[in-house]
Amino acid sequence: MESATIRDIQHNLAAYLRRVEQGEDIEIRRRNKVVARLVHIDLYEGFEKTKWEGVRERRLALWGRQAAPGKSASKLVYESRGDR
Repeated sequence: MESATIRDIQHNLAAYLRRVEQGEDIEIRRRNKVVARLVHIDLYEGFEKTKWEGVRERRLALWGRQAAPGKSASKLVYESRGDR
């Protein structure tokens, strides 16, 4: 499997995407550690799609019109970032 650094991907994204479209997998590395993998989307077409029908009704049955308990996603992200 081919590997590339984040910098290589940033500067040559179109070329790497063409290779992935042809079926090649590419590992993306940061400081010599694999952090992501580019794979052709056809590899994932066999997975079952998420079924969203009825989600609204289930949510209304659980919490009615009031907000769901807990923190919002934006609040959680803000807190997880800390002082960055």
